[in-house]
Amino acid sequence: MKNLQAKKHMMTAIAYLIPFVASSGMLMVIGNIFGGTSVEALNASTSLPDLLTTLGGTALGFIPIIISTGIAYSIADKAGIAPGVVLGLLCKVDGYGFLGGLVSGFLVGYLTKWLLKVIKVPKWVQGLLPQLILPLLVALIVGTAMQYVIGVPITWLTNTITNMLMSMQNNPGAAVMFGLVVGVLSAVDYGGPINKVVFTFAAGLLSEGIGGPIANLIQASMIAPFGLTIGYFISRGTGKTLFSTKEVDALKSAFVMGCFQITEGSFPIILNDLARITICTALGAGTSGALIGLFGVSSSVPSGGFLALPGLNKPLEWLLALLVGSIVFAIALQFLKHKPEEQAVEAEENIDLDGLTFSEF
Repeated sequence: MKNLQAKKHMMTAIAYLIPFVASSGMLMVIGNIFGGTSVEALNASTSLPDLLTTLGGTALGFIPIIISTGIAYSIADKAGIAPGVVLGLLCKVDGYGFLGGLVSGFLVGYLTKWLLKVIKVPKWVQGLLPQLILPLLVALIVGTAMQYVIGVPITWLTNTITNMLMSMQNNPGAAVMFGLVVGVLSAVDYGGPINKVVFTFAAGLLSEGIGGPIANLIQASMIAPFGLTIGYFISRGTGKTLFSTKEVDALKSAFVMGCFQITEGSFPIILNDLARITICTALGAGTSGALIGLFGVSSSVPSGGFLALPGLNKPLEWLLALLVGSIVFAIALQFLKHKPEEQAVEAEENIDLDGLTFSEF
């Protein structure tokens, strides 16, 4: 039960983190499109592209603060916000990264919640308890522990993971295997808890300057809608009936949403044959992820689908990996997808690209 509660608190923090990281990343994308670069000091003469790129990059460095504060708030409500921010800032300054933010968030949250139960104060002081006394006590206790005790192994672990990933990027064989695993985990639950955990991990690495996993996750999240679309056209060419009329209609919006890394548009099709399509997803995303590792593709932005192209170091290789993975998905679909209950799709039914619309969002 405690594990379920811990997972709930972490998922709450991730829910706050995703729009923060996405908006920061899009600032960088827009800035990069117009030739912006990160500058050390902003002033009145700073160009707009440089401003956007700098703001986006700086904001990504606040990931430990968002994680720490989100978890602390989920556990201890408003009383956990202030010490969560303070400890998250400590993790940012000392380089403990998102892992440090994760640990400090739980420590702050549970300590605050416990102190609220055990500390007894006169009624006239009760209003100060969650606003001053608890934030101060918790920041002192957890801050000291993080700085001199807990932060030491966290720093070691963070550096070890970073060095390991850097060495894997320089080792083609290891990079391919790592890319395959990240690709599969990023895609198989279609934006669910596994994807969110991988996203948090990849975003944390991105803040440390390692952009391979996030580039992998972006394309892996697009495999299902693109693989389904290619699979539909292959089935039409071979004369197979794999999609019902309703699934064909859903595919129109799924394709458009997939261009922007939104998997949810594919759900009406995926849920009709979840197990088999998930196998196709794993095969496609694993293949494309392995290619991402082989090519050494990395991203400086955390999301956006095709909008992230300006932030990729090797956009052509990234597109190739996405295409190959989608084709693998589509081929597997021909053998695995269950035939729809509607036995026949009208022969004249086809996807009219002129009918694509954003109204489904």
